[in-house]
Amino acid sequence: MKFRVALVTVIVAGLTASLAVAAPAKSPKKPAGTDTTATTTTTTGNTEQRVCRPRFAQILRGTLVSVANDQLSLTFTVAQSNWHARLYKGQTVTIQVNANTRIWRLGQKVTLGELTLGDRLMVQTRFCKAGTDVSAPLIAARVTARPAKVAPTTTDTTTTTT
Repeated sequence: MKFRVALVTVIVAGLTASLAVAAPAKSPKKPAGTDTTATTTTTTGNTEQRVCRPRFAQILRGTLVSVANDQLSLTFTVAQSNWHARLYKGQTVTIQVNANTRIWRLGQKVTLGELTLGDRLMVQTRFCKAGTDVSAPLIAARVTARPAKVAPTTTDTTTTTT
């Protein structure tokens, strides 16, 4: 019986030692001097520039007011927004469009010129939270359009009797 207990103890000790040697060394969770946010710091000479990797989405809903002649921007009135875009609620905003912007209308891909005035838009833009430039232009990542609501027509069916 003592032999079995000693044998099991030696096997467990040997297995523990082999796993400890084979396991990779754990690094501290946050090493001193590194930045783990979504921004990267690049050094150019004596100045540091922060490069932004957009992580947060601004979602704006509203009505299309106009499309620029060069088909590179649109203007619309914001009726609703998510928490990140609350500053734009109730304003008329100009959004730039680039080659990476996906524009959808009624489930089909369209170009910016195919949108009609009065369309209901849902525009998603991406931005960096920390250190963002407020005056930087908004660039759309996705635009989803639906036709404007048609006001119901009422017909006057009252007749006068004499």
